[in-house]
Amino acid sequence: MKIVTFNVRFDKPDPGNSAWVWRRGIIAQLIAQSGADLIGTQEGKAHQLLDLHRRLNDYQSVGVDRLGNGLSEYCAIFYHQQRWRCLKTGEFWLSQTPKLVGSVTREWENPVPRMVSWGVFEGVGQDKPIIIFNTHFDYHSPRARELSAQLISDRLSQFNADEYRFIVTGDFNAEPDSFPRKTLLKPLTNGVVLRDALASIDLDEQMTYHEFTGKGFAAVDTIYYDSRLNLHQVSVDRTQIDHVWPSDHFPVIAQFNG
Repeated sequence: MKIVTFNVRFDKPDPGNSAWVWRRGIIAQLIAQSGADLIGTQEGKAHQLLDLHRRLNDYQSVGVDRLGNGLSEYCAIFYHQQRWRCLKTGEFWLSQTPKLVGSVTREWENPVPRMVSWGVFEGVGQDKPIIIFNTHFDYHSPRARELSAQLISDRLSQFNADEYRFIVTGDFNAEPDSFPRKTLLKPLTNGVVLRDALASIDLDEQMTYHEFTGKGFAAVDTIYYDSRLNLHQVSVDRTQIDHVWPSDHFPVIAQFNG
């Protein structure tokens, strides 16, 4: 089983070959070549997701945008539909009113809505269905990131640990030793323990944000995985194709046995 998290960079637009029109084919090529099973994406808008689907016939996606009107950034989850079946999907907002679409809580101090898209996926040859939460934490507010991590832990704890295996993908806008990232490593009340896939490599190799320079300087993207899964290999993919960086973030790829 191969899991990817990938902040694809919203269509700002950016200048030169950082513009989406140049990047979309490169991103699709990387995804196809990776053979990924499940991909948590961040920042893609509706037209960007459509561009990827036009190039990735083997994949379907689930998820809504953070405003709930189709006009803002999505936390879309792509899945390989020949190998996986989507059993259930949902979303909630990172606020005190998580069921309220597009909600923002003033005390959390985040200026825009943030959310989680999630799905339950049944894979060919997999013993248990996978629950994947995909998110993009707030950039401005440390408090919002802390409360978001706790809310995700609380929500994951509501699922029966014996029935599922758990994955969290995202751009957490926080370093590995930060309070929000450490919160996600605490045992859940259902007994599940998550691990940071990138913790097995040197911190210098965990840098994913690079601002289209190719030189990472912030370790903000990662994959958290159920400790009952067997992590075989993890890497930060720094591939550049035809002098085009796919995004201002490098994707993270984790391969699991079984």
